[in-house]
Amino acid sequence: MIEQVYYFNPSLSDASFALSCKNVLSKLVRPDRSIIDQILEHDSPDKADIVLPDGRKFVWYFAIGSMINPISIYLRDIIPLMSYPAKCPNHKIVFRAPNGMADIEACPEAEFHGVIHLLSDEQMSRLDAIEATYHRIIINSSNYQEQNHLVYVYKRIVENQLICPPSERYLDIIIKGCDYYKVQSAYINRLKYEQEVVPRKEPHTFQSFRDIS
Repeated sequence: MIEQVYYFNPSLSDASFALSCKNVLSKLVRPDRSIIDQILEHDSPDKADIVLPDGRKFVWYFAIGSMINPISIYLRDIIPLMSYPAKCPNHKIVFRAPNGMADIEACPEAEFHGVIHLLSDEQMSRLDAIEATYHRIIINSSNYQEQNHLVYVYKRIVENQLICPPSERYLDIIIKGCDYYKVQSAYINRLKYEQEVVPRKEPHTFQSFRDIS
């Protein structure tokens, strides 16, 4: 018997995501551009951190999983100072057991895409606690103007876990975030049409509970 392979269905959540983005954007209070410019005056492409003269610290973070998505990051009370699409050379994205969560793996000549967020050190520490099964490493990245910058990315602590497909819902979160931040369309299409997924459950398969007291 041939096992059926499933791929992403892009139409199931488009409307709800658009509405969520509209609601989130109406609540966001972004810092003045002048404040961001003052921080960037102390930026160096060969460092993943920015340390200001007064001791405040900011971090360049390369999101590869659900933190690409503006709704996911907002719901964790993390508001980036700025975000932009980027790519990472000589690495690829893989999805690992037990739940098909995103991880990176060194792979010469390969590259993956994602979103770089500039976060405060306090926000990054909060993410460290959320991403407890990962540890932070520094990698090189390149924006779409081919400018390089060192950034932090999360890598699974346990090495060489089995590869397994992500859930369709998880991949949907990633793809919606990539669309929102204008990640390269060829990469998005790769996720949409080439990445195997564990499909969403159909409504008729949901279990009902009755007479609960």
